[in-house]
Amino acid sequence: MKVILLDIDGVLITAGNYEFSKAACKNLNLLLNKEPELRVVVSSSWRKGGLKQIKLILNNNGIDQNKIIDITGNERGERGVQVRAWLDRNPEVTNYVCIDDDTDFSGMMDHLVKTNSFVGLTEKDIEKALDILKK
Repeated sequence: MKVILLDIDGVLITAGNYEFSKAACKNLNLLLNKEPELRVVVSSSWRKGGLKQIKLILNNNGIDQNKIIDITGNERGERGVQVRAWLDRNPEVTNYVCIDDDTDFSGMMDHLVKTNSFVGLTEKDIEKALDILKK
């Protein structure tokens, strides 16, 4: 299984805005359509509302809730610690890409697509994610 470990603020919601970016959501769907077996694990602080809530929010913004399979845990430390712990609990994952506007992913930088928080997820970011998923 291949997964996206997805942040929301700075990826689907651009800096200074309070609504989801239609363009960024469209680009996430583009990535999901290009890799049909790809699933989403939310690593954003939005995960604290729970999986059911995050599925509803993303579905309301045009993201297929059936593609969202989980949220990361609440391990202490940088985002990379939470992602690594989730990956360790899910050995069926064959490849992954982290999409985030931050770089706190020690030891996983080769799996990171860093977005510009003022722009959000772009088509260029999608191409980089696809390249990572093909490795």
